[in-house]
Amino acid sequence: MKWREIPPNARRYILYHVFVTPGLICWYLLPLYLMMTGLSVFEVGWLFTIINLLSIPLTYLVCKRFDRVPVKRGLITIDMLDGVAYTFYFLAKGAFAPFALLIGRMLEEISFLFYPLYPAYERIIYPRERRSEILSWHLRLPEVSSMVSFPLIGYLLGYIFTKPYHYRSAFLLFGLLTVFTIWYLWKFLPEAGEKERLSFEKFSFKFDRKFALFITVDSLITLAGSITPELVLINYVVFTLKKTIFEVTLIEAGMAAVTIFVTFLTERAKNEWAGIYMISGLGSLVLYSLIMGSSPSFVMTLFAYVIMRFGSSLMFPFYRDWMWSFIPSERSAQLHGALSSLRRSIKIISPFLAGWQAFVHPVLPYITGAFLYSIAAALILVWNIRIKGFGNRSF
Repeated sequence: MKWREIPPNARRYILYHVFVTPGLICWYLLPLYLMMTGLSVFEVGWLFTIINLLSIPLTYLVCKRFDRVPVKRGLITIDMLDGVAYTFYFLAKGAFAPFALLIGRMLEEISFLFYPLYPAYERIIYPRERRSEILSWHLRLPEVSSMVSFPLIGYLLGYIFTKPYHYRSAFLLFGLLTVFTIWYLWKFLPEAGEKERLSFEKFSFKFDRKFALFITVDSLITLAGSITPELVLINYVVFTLKKTIFEVTLIEAGMAAVTIFVTFLTERAKNEWAGIYMISGLGSLVLYSLIMGSSPSFVMTLFAYVIMRFGSSLMFPFYRDWMWSFIPSERSAQLHGALSSLRRSIKIISPFLAGWQAFVHPVLPYITGAFLYSIAAALILVWNIRIKGFGNRSF
């Protein structure tokens, strides 16, 4: 599908994601700024976990207050919350710094509640008969944006504007960028004419035996990924290898490039090979973790993260289909809610675990991740052999 064949409103929405992508570098800048100002990796991880815990009642109150949200206005709310959060990061100096960081991070946590509005809007604005083709553009163009913008921003902050107050100024600039994206949303994107319900998943999980295998595998993968967040990569590249944020953004650019490549690959993949793709994807995640666990050089770190993104992108569509095979249609909402609850529970405590392990040794989170990914891959392989027979290529 050519760009000009995409409906105008869909093109504008894709361009919106291209515009907001550069601001995602703040997910790297915030932990780096905190560590530049004297906090250890353990203290940053502990701080993020405390904020996650404090955000629970606040997110609950938000969902109670906003029963249903108009989709377009919800998207505007995301950018408004992020813009205010970045402004508070800019104000994080001196005695006011802890309060500014707390407020900013909690605002970001609230904005995450509105993220389900993105696929809801896409479902409305992308024509159903061409949706998969349009989604390919939707996936690739923001990755191109990150390939260009991240290294440029990284070079400026890594080699020219290197002081903590420069980083705070960068937060202010990204906050101002949201003024443009809010205007763009309001001016150029149509009202969807629908409202979506916000939901707050309680942190409880009802065990379902038929769902047990997938829950176990998903928990292992979620935990392995969440204990190696941006914080751990920043700690290793900047404070162990003595590089800068520029080198970190080169890693991100490499991951973006391989993501674009894999989208073309999976479009042509045969479903009967789903089992092979999933095992290969998890194998790539194990390999990435083992490479990182060996305290690699920067070049090998870049190579490891490219392998990681290749594996996760390769297995994603087939992993999703595998999940759906476990969920009866009549229990879809219940089990999806339970799964979201479990994932959210894991991610609340994971910054503390990541920071503590990285404090003990910079690559310890990756070694733990390799162990968890290996167990997940073994469970999938054993299940495939027992249920489908040895050598079967699909799930």
